[in-house]
Amino acid sequence: MPILSLAEAQRLIVSHSSALAAEAVPLENAAGRIAAQAITAVRAVPAFARSAMDGYAVNSRDLTGGAQQVSLRVTGEIAAGATDLPRVARACAVAIMTGGALPPGANQVVPFEHCQRKGSVVLVDTPPRPGAFIRARGADLRAKQTIVRARTHIEPQHLPLLAESGLAQVSVIGCPELATICTGSELLDTVDTPEAGQIVGGNRFLLAALIQGAGAASRDLGLVNDDCDRIVATLKDALHGPANAVITTGGMGPGNYDLLPQAFAKLGIRPVYTALAVRPGRSTMFGLYNNKPVFALPGPPPAVFLLFHELVLPALRAMQGQRRPLPPLLRAALTTPILLKKTGLLNLKGAVATLHGKSLIARPASKNEPANAIIHLPPTRKHLRAGEDVSLRLCTPDLF
Repeated sequence: MPILSLAEAQRLIVSHSSALAAEAVPLENAAGRIAAQAITAVRAVPAFARSAMDGYAVNSRDLTGGAQQVSLRVTGEIAAGATDLPRVARACAVAIMTGGALPPGANQVVPFEHCQRKGSVVLVDTPPRPGAFIRARGADLRAKQTIVRARTHIEPQHLPLLAESGLAQVSVIGCPELATICTGSELLDTVDTPEAGQIVGGNRFLLAALIQGAGAASRDLGLVNDDCDRIVATLKDALHGPANAVITTGGMGPGNYDLLPQAFAKLGIRPVYTALAVRPGRSTMFGLYNNKPVFALPGPPPAVFLLFHELVLPALRAMQGQRRPLPPLLRAALTTPILLKKTGLLNLKGAVATLHGKSLIARPASKNEPANAIIHLPPTRKHLRAGEDVSLRLCTPDLF
């Protein structure tokens, strides 16, 4: 099987990751989900003309403005939420609070600070301005107007409009679930104390956080020793379980205990690719089991972080129906030089990207420093100077 480029692998992964079926969710669970179809308002927002200020509801025909004050008799009061609305008669006013429904006979609100109240009379020197300080019916949304476009995120700011427009639930793309399996006899649980040669398995926590951050759900199937039968049994549970895809870490090198390719073969997982022209990531696999995607990643957590964003995340976004499953590569100026040990493969390096004025700048992330971007270093270059432009993919597309 030929060694693929990263771009070729990404195209294959997306082509084998179909959008999940739609499901209805209550509004309180809708934020962060992807709209299965355009979500439109059931009714206009606001549904009735309402006051935009605390003041007096009046009819502009009774106002003159200028230095001449108009005396209006106050005949009632309307609080926000009141439904019994007194009519505004000639030469009269009704006190109204912000959000209160505009009463019949009124076409203007005069704020309290523009009036003088004397007992049951209010003195007004505001000029006639029909519609002043009133939010008209449908000012925010017309009935059947689109609130959220199809295949886009439902944001928290959408929720008040969705609720006020009469929607108690919405249709969203199903939430993908990924089963994760971390292999390696050297791996221990967090409650164990490592001895020489052992390490605590941290990939399970890294993957759970990355999957959750992508709007999906994680199913941790635990740590598995380097035993082919045990790996096969755990993989079989994952493949026949409810998860929409499976991720394994470790067991992908050329060593005697790298057993994932053997386990894949025993289970009949059809390989789509078995190696990539990428460092890290040369020893990775992507396969299908009854059209269920299976990713086999290397063991080191830094490599898992990089390859999750480049390989797994596009699949998750495609399953969620997003139109652009893979964020575009951007150009950024290096602020520090980079010296690579090897050439010949596309090199991925975790980076810290920031905005400098209107320009994007980046540098390699230092050891144990969280990266927010990935630099793509060309296979023909071993040394890159500060100030050179490089290709870069943001790990958080809306970071800036």
